[in-house]
Amino acid sequence: MSTTQAIDWESKYRAGSTGWERPELHPAFCAWHAAGTFAPPGRVLVPGAGRSHEPLALAETGWDVTVVDVAPSAVAVQQARLAPEGGAPMGRALLADLFTWAPAAPFDAIYDQTCLCALPPALWPDYAARLASWLRPGGRLFALFMQTGTPGGPPFDCDLGVMRTLFPPEHWAWPEALPAPVPHPSLRAEQPALLRRR
Repeated sequence: MSTTQAIDWESKYRAGSTGWERPELHPAFCAWHAAGTFAPPGRVLVPGAGRSHEPLALAETGWDVTVVDVAPSAVAVQQARLAPEGGAPMGRALLADLFTWAPAAPFDAIYDQTCLCALPPALWPDYAARLASWLRPGGRLFALFMQTGTPGGPPFDCDLGVMRTLFPPEHWAWPEALPAPVPHPSLRAEQPALLRRR
């Protein structure tokens, strides 16, 4: 079944079992922002954003933000942040299954903080193909690959050898060196990686 609803994310939000969430901006996001890596702004997709703070932060730095998520309560949170009552909309949050959704035009960047590692690995090839189709040539994929070192999930272990196969060099330009992994509150770590679509 190729669907982001392979796991009932809405039930997890309603039950409060959301240990993957951070109460503030991700340290890797802050590092990319401080280095000017997000410039120049353009159209950015944040798939499976949940209730993360990064979509609003991107909007506040000039990005045209689109969030797509399957959990209604998460979409409601993002809608309230990106289009506050009485204020000008800074982006849009859509309720949709990423495996059936298609944008009207490709994006300049994609920020994937939690979507890939939340999907069962059997869905990764389809998801990676969709990432490539959503991104214009030369566009940037800001990815955080969860490093659990254990089987099962979510979150699922995004082993870097597997990631390099999933995002092969003939389609994706990898940096010569990756930054240091970022500790996660769950005692795991995430590997930041900025890939460029060829």
